[in-house]
This record gives sequence, C-alpha cells and structure tokens, in this order.
Amino acid sequence: MTALPVLVLGLLAALGPLSIDLYLPAFPALRQDLHTSAGAVQLTLAGMTLGLALGQAVVGAWSDRVGRRTPLLLSTVLHLLATIGCALAPSVEVLAACRFVQGVGAAGSAVLVLAIVRDVADGRTLVVLLSRVTLVETVAPLLAPVAGAELLAVAGWRGIFGLLAAGSATLLVAALLIVPETAKPPPEPVPLRARLRAVGADRDFRLATVSGSMTFAGVYAYVAASPTLLQEVYGLSARTYAVVFLLNSLGLVVGVQLSSMLTRRAGPARVLAGCTAVTLLAAAAIVPLQWAHAGLAGLLPCLWLFVAGCGGCFAGAAGLALHGQGAQSGTATSVYGFATFAVAGLVSPLAGLAGITDATPLAVVLLATAAVSLTAAGFLLRAGAAQATSVAVPPVTRSSSA
Repeated sequence: MTALPVLVLGLLAALGPLSIDLYLPAFPALRQDLHTSAGAVQLTLAGMTLGLALGQAVVGAWSDRVGRRTPLLLSTVLHLLATIGCALAPSVEVLAACRFVQGVGAAGSAVLVLAIVRDVADGRTLVVLLSRVTLVETVAPLLAPVAGAELLAVAGWRGIFGLLAAGSATLLVAALLIVPETAKPPPEPVPLRARLRAVGADRDFRLATVSGSMTFAGVYAYVAASPTLLQEVYGLSARTYAVVFLLNSLGLVVGVQLSSMLTRRAGPARVLAGCTAVTLLAAAAIVPLQWAHAGLAGLLPCLWLFVAGCGGCFAGAAGLALHGQGAQSGTATSVYGFATFAVAGLVSPLAGLAGITDATPLAVVLLATAAVSLTAAGFLLRAGAAQATSVAVPPVTRSSSA
C-alpha cells in the first residue's frame, strides 16, 4: 500500500480522535454557554464514545456482505452531517444526540480502515502497516487541542465544529477519489451468526480484544478527566492545557513508533506485554506522588508514560486480534471495535462521577485498566501468540452456520 492511501486511511481513522480532541479545551465554555453542568458536558464525550461503539458493531459486519467502499463513504457522510448538527446545537441535549450520531459515523470510518488494512496484509506485515496507519491517526489529533484552544478564542466552540465539518468534507472527497475497494461482496454471503461464531472461537482474538479494550478505556478515561483535572483543579488556562495535552499526546507517537520497530524483532505479543507493563507502572506511581505533594511535576511525567505505553499497545492488540480473521475481517473488526469503544464509553466517566478534586480518582481508573490489559497480554504471551504470524483460523463456511 502506497503512502497516499495510508495517509487518507489514517486521517479517516482519526475522525473519532479529532472529534474528541478538538473540543476538549471548550468544556468550560460549553458549560457556560449552554448553562449546564460539568457532568452534562462530560456526557457529550460519553455519548460520542458510545456512538463509536455502536457504529463499529454494525458497519464492519455489513462490509463483509457489500464490500468496504460504500459503507466507508456513507459513514463519512453521516459524520459530516452530525458535525454540522453539533455546530448548530441549541442545547446540551441536542449536542449530546449529535455527538452520538457523529460517533456512529466516525466509527464506520475507523472500523473499515482496520478491515481494509487486514484485507491487504497479514502477520507481522499487518502489525507494521497498522502501526503506520496508527501513526497518522495519532499525529493528526496531536495539534487538535492547540487548534481548538486558538479557534475557541476566535470563533467559539461552534467554530470548532465548523472546522471539523470542513475536514470531514475534505476526507469524504479524498476517500471517493483514492481509497479502492479491497473486498468484493461474496457470491454467497456467509450468515452473520456463523461469522460471529468463527470470530469468538479464536482465543487470541478474545485475549487481544480484552487487552485492547482496557487500553482504550484508560486513554479515554484520561481524555475525559484531563480538562477538569488540569484546568479546574490545577488552574491551567485553555491554551496552557492544550499545550500540555499536546506534549502528553506526543507519548502516543513515541509508543507507536517504538512498537513498530520492536515488533519486527520481538513479535507483537511480547511488545504488547511490555507496553502494558509500562502503563501499569506509570499509573501506580501517580497516587504516591500526589501524596508526596509533587503536583504537576509528578503527575505529568506519569501521564506521559501511561499514554506512551498505550500508544505501543494499539497496533499490537489490533494485529493479534485480526491476524486469524482474514475470512471475516469486517465482522472481526466490528466486534473488536465495539468492545473497545463500549468499554471506553463505560469507563471514561468514572473518574468524573467519583469527583475530581485531585488525581486520585483518575489514577485508580488507569491502574485498573492497565492491570486487566497486562493480564490479558500475559496470557497471550504464554499461549504463544508471539509466533502468530502464519497460522490462521480456518475460514468460515455456510455449513458452519447450523
């Protein structure tokens, strides 16, 4: 796959993160303009995340029947229309509803990017290609909080969604012109029940999905809690918060790049286990440092290491989950995507619901997600998934749908 399709696919996959990161600095402004509470504003993020989960549950499996291209284009159109609705929303309830629909559209793009990459690659090549797409997906939202903070000062929070709508429209045109069809509809479509059974029978898929889901949940918990923690507890301005968020997000780039290089030598399961261990240690260090009154000087390095460890997990977890799913890769990406974003949607508000007066609630959530992710990665490593580069789950057939 050449550089231009990889770039377009990475940006399409980034629609979800961009839709989240751009408006994070606007949380206080949203609360004031729509006359609502901080909890209600956080629910707009949870609605987006649940939309991402629902969309991934449907679109990938549908693409196994009709091909990738049409669902990809329709998903991008849905994201564009919902983003326009967000820009015009008169209340936080309407905004939350539009955010949910926006998440469904972004989910279609994200899950189909995974399926398209799986259509054209396998084994360690799959993980390396996923790392390249993930790098674009990660780098694109890095400047989003900074851009969002600057745009907030000029055009308000509605202008942020206007910019996002323009980006979505541009990607729609790019996908129409550049992204090819990689999976033609089968002459005899395999029933969904049979495809789901084949996906669920893959032990590596189950374990990698648990690890990937908890990694996503940790990242989204950090994203949901960081505006309140850094702006309201530690007193950072919207612009300073955006810069801090950017610096922390650079950890994702470091993690993605390191995992790509290490996977060629050590295998995806070893890299996944090592990166989840980093997230566990980083999360575990937050509370003692808070007790020691280390402040931001103690908190920010821990968050950076946690995010970097998560960046190292993304491609490995997805690659191990999808390795044996060539015959039903769209369905597999649907299940994987639904699981990751459903768990993230449920976990991300927990720190806020507990009350963020210091970093302790966030630290507890991050520690729990890291512990579960590391446990699943450890089982993958013990089960021999490090060598999973050539053996695939047998393709599902119509006879298996009984």
